[in-house]
Amino acid sequence: MVRRHPLVSEALLSACAAAAIAAVLAWLGPPGTDLAAHAYQRTLFLEHGFTLWNNFWYAGRYSFVTYSLIYYPLAAALGIKLLAVATIALAALAFAVIVWREWGPATRWSSRSFAAVWAGIVLSAAFPFALGFALALLSIWALQAGARWRFAGLAVLALAASPLAFLLLAIVLAGVAFGRRVSLRSAWIPLAVIVSAGLGEVVLWRLFPGGGRFPFHTADVIAGSAFCLLGVALTWRVERARVLQFFFAVYLAAMIGSYIVPSELGGNIERLRFIAIPLAVLILALRHWRPLPVAIVVLVLAVSWNVSPLVASYVHGQEDVTASAATWTGPIAFLKAHAGPDVRIEAVDTANHWPAVYLADANIPLARGWFRQDDFPQNQVLYSKLGPDAYLNWLHGLGVGYVVLARTTPDYSARAESALVRSGRAGLARVYDDRTIAIYRVPHFEPIVTGPGRSRVVSMTQARIVVAVSKGGTYRVAVRYSPYWRTSDGCLSNGKDGMLRLTTLHARVARIGFIVSADSAFDQLAGQRPTCKLP
Repeated sequence: MVRRHPLVSEALLSACAAAAIAAVLAWLGPPGTDLAAHAYQRTLFLEHGFTLWNNFWYAGRYSFVTYSLIYYPLAAALGIKLLAVATIALAALAFAVIVWREWGPATRWSSRSFAAVWAGIVLSAAFPFALGFALALLSIWALQAGARWRFAGLAVLALAASPLAFLLLAIVLAGVAFGRRVSLRSAWIPLAVIVSAGLGEVVLWRLFPGGGRFPFHTADVIAGSAFCLLGVALTWRVERARVLQFFFAVYLAAMIGSYIVPSELGGNIERLRFIAIPLAVLILALRHWRPLPVAIVVLVLAVSWNVSPLVASYVHGQEDVTASAATWTGPIAFLKAHAGPDVRIEAVDTANHWPAVYLADANIPLARGWFRQDDFPQNQVLYSKLGPDAYLNWLHGLGVGYVVLARTTPDYSARAESALVRSGRAGLARVYDDRTIAIYRVPHFEPIVTGPGRSRVVSMTQARIVVAVSKGGTYRVAVRYSPYWRTSDGCLSNGKDGMLRLTTLHARVARIGFIVSADSAFDQLAGQRPTCKLP
């Protein structure tokens, strides 16, 4: 009889436990915080394929290409929940193998705790990151086994699933290289893979620049830095934990850099908090849980940092009545009847962001959606002390005709907006109310297209706008500018406010389409901007 290696049993136990917990949370628990974004993006992919632009969120934004190249095709094929369970189980399997092969049987409680807490990521619904993280762990496993070309393929897939997961992979590998004093000659393949893949991502961001940033709050960077400093302190002079010591040092430097330099990364770099418990257990096991009082305090802090966002997601998910499609039947019918293609809608954001799904699914263009980095700088006013004048200016600038307010917990960015709309101080008139959703009409509404003559949006789709103007001149189109907008009915330019400008010589119906060609991509890469020249 052949006896199974203990590592095999431990890895399978971790994978099965993670899959079971994730399945219970996915099918019986509340919807995760980010589920709305993925539900809409999956529907978008099913209906329109790998489209590069979406007019129905944030007055237009790049879609898929700079967020996740492979998650939504996989989610379309397997479903969001099944894919989530599979990737979580795969990550638990890979983590168990990696830590056992590196540090031996003492890591079993680290891998078991990983299986339990990593399954909790279902409550946040950070599923593209979870997919990328699983692929990153598999790439580390391949590197441990000396399969460098398999590592290369898995690392590139991790980048295609989640640039954030790829960045964390690079941080881990940097910690390993410093901790083991790896020479460049022996590590040239992994280094070449990371550098070339990273440069490829930079080119992609150059071709499709978002221009936004993700907030990173001071309290969060303090908590993350404290976690890293504790990690460095607890691994100091613990020879077996030398790699972990350098990992925490590199992670701390990356976190501080992300805080100092605003970017679309921002506070996302703290995603490793979702495995704070297994990392703490791993360190303490290598120290043989000595001294015990310190070990207990560190574990309590790790539990707090790891679990607190998951608990918040669970509570918000339980409270949110807007997750049901039936909630939106009446409001959608009202908006379809009263708001034409020349009217954008502002849905006051909720804790779980479901307005961004159901209204956009109905082809109703929204001033916001659910990618927080797209809020900055265009919608930054909502995150500060909000007064009636500033709010109305923001609504008018985006062509918003109606404001939708759900009676549920608002997102933290929408608390001031929700209070202002309810107070009546902004002069919005309530025109619909079904006790769950209220709709308000914006006073002195300004349409999406404004200019020297009469103008209107005839139609709007994901990547196309048809505009009718009564005479020649330059018209402001309240849609985000991109160098890939094209029209044969005039010329297009970028306004100082980042919105599209259409210039024509005569009255016409202008058809504006989002078209990426080799020439336009090369011009964007080279930094050449289209110019508006009419005969």
